[in-house]
Amino acid sequence: MKFYLKYITYASKRPWLLILLTVIVLAAGLPISKIKIANRPEDWYPEDSRQLPDKNEFEGYFGNDEVMVLYLTFPKDSSDDYKLDQLYSASENIRKIHGFDQVFSRLNLASLTDLMGEEYVKKMEDIYFKSANPNGEAMFLRVRINKDPDLNRPLLLDSLKTLVYPKIPAIIKKDLTGAGVIFTEINELSTKDSKWLFSACYGLIFLLLWWRLRKAKYLLICSVIVLLALWPSMSLFGWFNIPVNMITLIVPLLFIINFFSFAMHLVTKQSADVNKYLSKKIPPIITSALTNIIGFGSLMLSNIKVIYQFGLLTSLGIIIGLVVIFLIGTPWVIRTIEVNRNVEKLDWMNKMLDGFYAKLNKRLAWVVMGIMLLWMGAGIFIFPHITVDTDTVGFIKPDNKTRISKDYIEQNYGSVNIIDFMVDKEDGKPFTKDDWKTIARVRKQLYTLPYIKSAVAYDVWKPLLDELKYSSPKDAENISAGFLSKDKLHSRITIQIPSGSVKEMEKMINTAQEKITEALGTDKTTGKITITARSVGYLPAYIEQMNVIVDEMLESLFVAVILILLVMSVFVRDLKLGLLATFATIFPLCAVALLMKFMDIPFDIATSVIFSVVVGMIADDVLHVIWSFKNNLHLRKNYSINVLFADSVRVIIHPCTATTIMFAIGFAVLLSSDIVFIIDFGILSTSAIIFAWVSDFIFFPALLRLFYSDKQKK
Repeated sequence: MKFYLKYITYASKRPWLLILLTVIVLAAGLPISKIKIANRPEDWYPEDSRQLPDKNEFEGYFGNDEVMVLYLTFPKDSSDDYKLDQLYSASENIRKIHGFDQVFSRLNLASLTDLMGEEYVKKMEDIYFKSANPNGEAMFLRVRINKDPDLNRPLLLDSLKTLVYPKIPAIIKKDLTGAGVIFTEINELSTKDSKWLFSACYGLIFLLLWWRLRKAKYLLICSVIVLLALWPSMSLFGWFNIPVNMITLIVPLLFIINFFSFAMHLVTKQSADVNKYLSKKIPPIITSALTNIIGFGSLMLSNIKVIYQFGLLTSLGIIIGLVVIFLIGTPWVIRTIEVNRNVEKLDWMNKMLDGFYAKLNKRLAWVVMGIMLLWMGAGIFIFPHITVDTDTVGFIKPDNKTRISKDYIEQNYGSVNIIDFMVDKEDGKPFTKDDWKTIARVRKQLYTLPYIKSAVAYDVWKPLLDELKYSSPKDAENISAGFLSKDKLHSRITIQIPSGSVKEMEKMINTAQEKITEALGTDKTTGKITITARSVGYLPAYIEQMNVIVDEMLESLFVAVILILLVMSVFVRDLKLGLLATFATIFPLCAVALLMKFMDIPFDIATSVIFSVVVGMIADDVLHVIWSFKNNLHLRKNYSINVLFADSVRVIIHPCTATTIMFAIGFAVLLSSDIVFIIDFGILSTSAIIFAWVSDFIFFPALLRLFYSDKQKK
């Protein structure tokens, strides 16, 4: 602190030094221009993923595992010939788009009638195209393999809308779905949100500062400090080549509300003495920043790259922003801002809290403590019972066109998600006729599951392939390649299941896996397993990602709470005070748990991050309170604990309340998002900040009243 005091004294008198440092900061932040908005698939897979190797192996044998399905609903009086003509026209236009490998519809089967007979074609139509809506036609579009599917897919979707849809008559309803379609919609909504949520958050906090400070100079200095801190912190996206995606889009908002909090405390000067000013302001700001860094940094324990990147950006960004604020912001405050007499001015808030503290005897303290314990006990009890699940479709608002299409397809056509099981020959010998009979038995068992609409394997196509081997061997080879690898040791079973949450779809896939394993059985002669099957592809890999993300978030929360307890105790140098502060900090988390249960909000990809994110932020006010209170503890022999606490609160209640409102506004901005899980994040984060204020200024003094006795003179 002595060294920093010397630096502040020196720098505050030399504006050229501050201008030079500002130029250096601006130059260091130039990579901010390299920020990209994208989702990279490889960033979402766990380092020890079990599904990713299977997914890659499957793609090596059978091509891309992603399928989109275009559903066309015709008018009731449409003839079959009209439908086939429109399918032909749409197929031809889709084939002109380079990004699709294959288009498969009832049109393909209609051309087989002369070769295979009506009975076989009817059987194939029932497997692939039978639906509740007799006027509907489905077109399966297999996406071509691309190194950057999440960048390429939006182009494909735009091409469909601009090149294909306009050529289909308007009387035909068009609905497109698929796991990739839904994910792309979520990604585009999230990145669109990031562009204006950042500005909205900054603008609202700017207005709040004007309401609290009411001085243009204060407002200008505070805003300039925040912008200077934001510039190099945001440039980390460019330095580390990390894109803005539906996880990292929250990072800029976290920077804004944290840096405004630090700047707000700095500009509310309560002493002209630089030494006293720094002693009151710097330690609690550092401790507050450190708790935030720990909360965010705990996410770096994740072995999923996108979560690690979120933790890296937030924790390192706050460090860089804090350094900029301390090196440039504090000297400018010392140089330009006078003592703020309004900080200790009594108003309705001080009078209300003073009245409460004056009445806070031990009996009332026990009542307050009892309420707090009951609330926390309920939260701790409820916590394990909160649903841990992720509903991808539920991420999108009900009035969204993509979600409406999905709901319409589920209602009129049944299942929409395509799941592949890769079937392997374990004995190193090619599949035989007996093996195909076994596969046929497997499919029959799968149809006993009520949620499976279709189950397709090589045996379904084998009669056609046997005919084509002689008349059109090239066509036979192309069709066969989709269901049997070249070495004839790997095949596939494709099923369709309904959309649902991650847990629901995982349960459906696991049940199907059990049916398949049971039906495959063992070789009757040797007693060994000769054929195995495993779920592969896009959706199983996605389910693994979501489960790992949520589980790791809950683990990082525990680490963050323990480390923050240690930080509070070490920096305050009072274990008892640190424990009580941590107890008060945990209360808002318990309150949020109750809110999640009451509002039926699950732990998902977004809400599981909340606790690690806000656990450091909600410690902000309590750190300023305990630091101010600790400085008054030597007066216990002259004043009661209530009086000391009231005096401690009086000097910090306004900046603390202002920062609480800033935090709340920053998170409340998320309520206007187009994505449900971002809205949930905003609701719970805002609630946590409000609960933290209540805990710090209502419950915390009751704890102090019980655990710190008065030492007044007789």
